[in-house]
Amino acid sequence: MNESIERAKERAAEKAIEFLFDAKIIGVGTGSTVFKVLEKMHERKDIFSNKSYIPSSHDTMIKLSSLGFKIIPSYFANVKPETYVDGADEVDKNLNMVKGRGAALFTEKILAYFSKRRVFVIDYSKLVDTLGYKKPIPVEVVPYAASYVFEELRNMGLNPKIRYVKDGKDGPVITDLGNIIIDLHVKVKDPSKLELNLKKIPGIVETGLFVKLADIVIVGYPSKVEVLKR
Repeated sequence: MNESIERAKERAAEKAIEFLFDAKIIGVGTGSTVFKVLEKMHERKDIFSNKSYIPSSHDTMIKLSSLGFKIIPSYFANVKPETYVDGADEVDKNLNMVKGRGAALFTEKILAYFSKRRVFVIDYSKLVDTLGYKKPIPVEVVPYAASYVFEELRNMGLNPKIRYVKDGKDGPVITDLGNIIIDLHVKVKDPSKLELNLKKIPGIVETGLFVKLADIVIVGYPSKVEVLKR
């Protein structure tokens, strides 16, 4: 990985834990950047070992468990996170985001929506003028509807591609909830409008467009950190 990007992630992760001190229940996203935050939290176990955590994925649950943190499953627990922390793939000037490279976008959006405060941690390379500029827009689709949804997305001019596993397994990526991911290779002029249009299609259970779900975005640079607020 680019050394400057790695240092930027480290700085952002160090800053992020300051926004988690006062929360007793923390929702945790999925991905390499948020895992750096967990490692910084582990270094301060005097503070963070007394808190409880709701993971967004099996991968995050394994990471939390390996660090000795207390896990609360979201299933029927009726416990909402006070603060949610996660990374993002792209962030625009209005703090709208693209998420889902880790294929946990559905559960991540659930935790983000129901949290009192949402903190996202990125490096400077994730800032974009237009969503979809660097990364595709993922949608999570139930397998039963996959062929219909794919054709509909293609007719909408959204250049859909089913995401496939690269290593260890043949076939498409399967989410923790048993769905598939279709990536849309398109630049997004109006994230709210596109999200609404996508959610109207039966079979799409969630999109990777996170619109107005960031309260705080921490941007790491090699030599500084910026805190952006909505």
